Amino acid sequence: MDSNSIEKNSLFMNIIENSSLTKRQIQMIYNINNKQKKPLNITSGAFYREKRQCKNKIKKIYFSIIILILMDILKDEHIHTLISIADKILQLVNNYSEHHDNDVIPVMKIIEELINKMLL
Repeated sequence: MDSNSIEKNSLFMNIIENSSLTKRQIQMIYNINNKQKKPLNITSGAFYREKRQCKNKIKKIYFSIIILILMDILKDEHIHTLISIADKILQLVNNYSEHHDNDVIPVMKIIEELINKMLL
C-alpha cells in the first residue's frame, strides 16, 4: 500500500485516528520503512527531526508493550488477537476496491469491541 492509497482508505484513516500516532507520523514511518527519499517540500533539518521523533515514538510504544507484558496486562492471547485483527485489516486494505466505505463503521465497531474486551 502506498502513501496516497492510505489517505484514500477510510478504514485505514479510522485506525490512524484511534492510534497514538498522527497521520503525518504514519506517513513518515511509511516513507522511512520503504526507504523513500526525503520529500521535496520539507527541509533536511525538518525531515531528520521528524524522522528522529518517529523513531522515538516507536521506541516508546515498544517499551510500553514490554511494560504491559511484564505487568501481565498484555497477555499472549491479546497479542494473538491483535495480530489476527491486523491480518484481517490487511486483507481488507489490500482488497479495498472491492469494499465500500459503508463497511468501515461495522468493521471499526468490531475492532473496538475486541480491543475493549482486552482492557482491564
